[in-house]
Amino acid sequence: MSSARNVLLIISDQFRHDGLGAAGNAIIQTPHLDALAAEGVLFSHHFVQTCPCGPSRMCLYTGRYMCSTRSVNNQTPLTEAEDNVARFLRDGGCDAGILGYNDYALDPRICAPGDPRRTSLNYDNFLPGFDVLLDHEHDSPEYFAYLREKGYPPELCTRRLVHEPEVPPEGTGAHLPCHFPARYRAEDSEGQFISTKTIEYLEQPHDRPWFLSVNYIKPHSPHICPAPYHAMYDPAAIPSANRRPEELEDPHPYWRLMRPHRALLEESKLREIQAAYYGMVSEVDACVGRIIQALKDTGQWDNTLIIFTSDHGEYLGDHYSMDKAHYYDETMRVPCIVRDPSPEADATRGQRLDAFTESVDIAPTLCEYAGVAVPDRLQGTSLLGHLRGQPPAQAKSEIHFEYDFRDKAKRRDEYDPDECLLWVIRDRDYKYVQFGLESMPPLLFDLRADPGEHHNLAGSPEHAATVARYAQKMLRWRMKNEDQRMEHWAYPYR
Repeated sequence: MSSARNVLLIISDQFRHDGLGAAGNAIIQTPHLDALAAEGVLFSHHFVQTCPCGPSRMCLYTGRYMCSTRSVNNQTPLTEAEDNVARFLRDGGCDAGILGYNDYALDPRICAPGDPRRTSLNYDNFLPGFDVLLDHEHDSPEYFAYLREKGYPPELCTRRLVHEPEVPPEGTGAHLPCHFPARYRAEDSEGQFISTKTIEYLEQPHDRPWFLSVNYIKPHSPHICPAPYHAMYDPAAIPSANRRPEELEDPHPYWRLMRPHRALLEESKLREIQAAYYGMVSEVDACVGRIIQALKDTGQWDNTLIIFTSDHGEYLGDHYSMDKAHYYDETMRVPCIVRDPSPEADATRGQRLDAFTESVDIAPTLCEYAGVAVPDRLQGTSLLGHLRGQPPAQAKSEIHFEYDFRDKAKRRDEYDPDECLLWVIRDRDYKYVQFGLESMPPLLFDLRADPGEHHNLAGSPEHAATVARYAQKMLRWRMKNEDQRMEHWAYPYR
C-alpha cells in the first residue's frame, strides 16, 4: 500500500439530493453510495452555487462563487482559468487526470488566431492542469469503437441511436419511450465504459500521488436505462411531486416568463420519467461501486480521499418543472459524500451532518488533504474539519446561489439581458430571492412553516422587516465576494 495521498472526485450530473438510500429515500437502491457514506460522511445540506452545468462546475473547480468567476452560463468563458484545483494539486506534486467532461469555455483572448473558439461558443474543453484521460460526455469515438469490438452493429454506434431506447415495432403504446430499455447491455453502458477506463488508470503504477476527476453524465437526460434498470422501479410507487395546482397560474412575472410544464399534468407519464431517473441513479451507483472495489483491489483505498457530488439537482416534476434552473432547493441542493481515510476521521464515519456546505468548499478540501497550500483567493472552506471533529469556528449559517436566465428571455425585447439575474440567500429559517429586473419583485419563503416553498411572503407588511434584513445580508455578502482580480496577490495564502 502506497503512502501517497490520492484524491478521487466523482461528479454525477443532475443528481437530486434525496436520490440516495443514505439520504432517507426508502425506494431508491444505491447500495454502493450508501456504503461509501457509511465509511465517510454524508453532508445533508450541501448546495451548489449556480446552474446549469458549466458555471456550476467552474465554481466547484475554482472554489469561487459565480459572482467571482463571472462564468454565468454553459458557454460563458472562464477567465484566469489556471486558478483551479487541478493546477493547484499538480503544482503541489500530484498527477491530475480527468475522465468524462469538464464544461469549460476558454477565454477567447488566449486562443490562437484562427481558432474557431475566438468567435463561436464552445464549452467542450478541459481546464488547464488536467491530463485528459477520456473525453466523453454522452458518448465518444472510443466508446463507439468499444461497442463495435463487443459485436454491436455499426448502425447502433452513433450518437443518434445509442441514446434511443429499443421501442418495439408496434410503438410505445400508452408509455413514454423511457419505459423501454436501452439498446446496449448494462455492462456496456457509457457509464460503465467510463468506470472501466478509470479502473485501467487505477491499475497502472504511479510514482506520484494522483488527483482524478471522474464525470458521469447520468442521471442527466435523456432518460434511458439498460435492462434491468429500466424496469427496476414501479412508477406507481414513486412519491408524488412537490407541487400545487396554483403554481400553474403563479402571478409572479418570473413565472410568466418561464412557463411551467403543463405537459407534466399527466401523472402517469411523469411517474414513468421519475422511475427512469431512479433507474439511472442506480446505474450510476453500480458504476461507482466498481471504482471503489478497484481502489480496494489495488491497495489504494486506505490512502484515497473520495468525494461524490453533483453539479445541480433535478426537479422531476416538482413545481411543475423539469431539468434544472430557478431558485428552489430541488435544483440548488445536491448530495455530497466525503470519505477521508485518515484515522482522524474515524469518529465521524457513518454520520449524516446537517452543517451548511457548498460546492466552493470542494477545492479547498482537496488541497488540504493533498497537503497543498490553499490559495487565499478560494472562497470556500475545507470540509476536513467537519470530518475530523473540528468544524470551523465560524461554520456557515447561510448559503448563496445565483442564476442567470438571460437565455430564457432572449426572445423578449422588453428585458435587458444584463438584468436577467436572480440571487438567493438561504438559511435555516428563510429563503430570500432578489431579481435584477425591477419588474420582478423579491420572494421570501418561511422554510420552517413552508419547506416546500409554496407561499411567497415578500409582499406582506408583517414580513417587510425580514425582507429588508435579508436584502442587507445579501448586499454585504456581495460586497465581499464579487469579482476579485488582483486584490489577494499581496497575501496569496491563508
